[in-house]
Amino acid sequence: MPTFLYMGTNASGYPCAGAKKAVSKDQITSYLGSKRISDYAVFESKTSFGRGIYSLVSLNEISLLCKQMSVMLSSHIDFGDGLLLLAEQNDNKTLKITLGEIYDIMEEGYSFSAAVNMYTHVFPTHLVYMLIIGEQSGMLEEVCKDLSDYYSKEAKLKKKIKRAVAYPAALGILMGAVIILLVSGVLPVFYDILSGIGEELPAATMFMLNLSTVISRFVLIISLIICVFIGLFIYHIRTDKGKAWYDKFKLNFIFSRYICRRIITAKTAKSLALLLRSGVSLLDSMETITPLTDNKFVEEKFVNATEEIREGRDIGEIFEDMDIFPPLFIKMMVMGKEMDKLDEMLFKAQTVFDDEAEDAIERFSIMIEPVLIIILSVIVGIILVSVMLPIIDLMTLIS
Repeated sequence: MPTFLYMGTNASGYPCAGAKKAVSKDQITSYLGSKRISDYAVFESKTSFGRGIYSLVSLNEISLLCKQMSVMLSSHIDFGDGLLLLAEQNDNKTLKITLGEIYDIMEEGYSFSAAVNMYTHVFPTHLVYMLIIGEQSGMLEEVCKDLSDYYSKEAKLKKKIKRAVAYPAALGILMGAVIILLVSGVLPVFYDILSGIGEELPAATMFMLNLSTVISRFVLIISLIICVFIGLFIYHIRTDKGKAWYDKFKLNFIFSRYICRRIITAKTAKSLALLLRSGVSLLDSMETITPLTDNKFVEEKFVNATEEIREGRDIGEIFEDMDIFPPLFIKMMVMGKEMDKLDEMLFKAQTVFDDEAEDAIERFSIMIEPVLIIILSVIVGIILVSVMLPIIDLMTLIS
């Protein structure tokens, strides 16, 4: 099914744009009519939705693209020709197609802002909005340079998180496999040996032997139940209600609270700083970054905070009541607002909390290894002791 791009005016009179899969152009026009979108233009695209930004364009590729656009603009190359050159030289198929299509749309008389606004299925919403702000404010070169640094740091942070989680996950799977092997494979052999002794077995030994019998008999059913539970959990956290619950859980869970809050703080500081530096008001900046936090629970907090800013309440009190951001960040915001250098102070805050998040991730990856090894050792030790108790008793009687 092909992808169609559209831009137009919504029922409230504001510009809107997007992408949608459809059988034909007629189906798209019917859809736009049902949404009361007028003065629209529709273009067929060769891009696909895939599974989001991570399957189409990586953060490193986005960072490089922004850097190339910044250099292109500083070199005073014609913008359209520069885009076409970037499209021809790009190794990523999706980026090559997207940049080529943006060039074609601009050749039809549309602005870069209007064209890029239709590609939120390829680019992050934050990137699209910042490019639009950059062009409209005449600061596209500076914005592209800032965005290059922003997505480069985002890519490094995500890589560190994956690296920190990968080893504990692998060790956890290995730990589970060892325990299952002991309980379902080794213990039944000991059961046959111990049952022939004729002596009454200790309660701990009987419990482990009975557990091994149950697991051995119903291993398929137990595995199926676990898989169904995991599947339902994944499905639930992908719904709006489930994601809001999961996002709130991550912010409050003792092992993820510190890292998640620092990451969100750094992301909020950087996004606000970029928007404010581009000439966007604080109120409009708050409205813009609300859907960009990638956390439903925080989004709800930001919606309420935006309304309170509109009512004229102090920004420091608002962020303090949100109960998400560290006190240092709030103090830096208040100080920046009083000095009329909020964007500069936010850039400094972003650096501070980026470093704190990275340090916390490294500490987590260092601490989790010995913790998991200790847990594995304790569980295996309990299993072995429960089995060895009757053997020790038997050897005592013999001696």
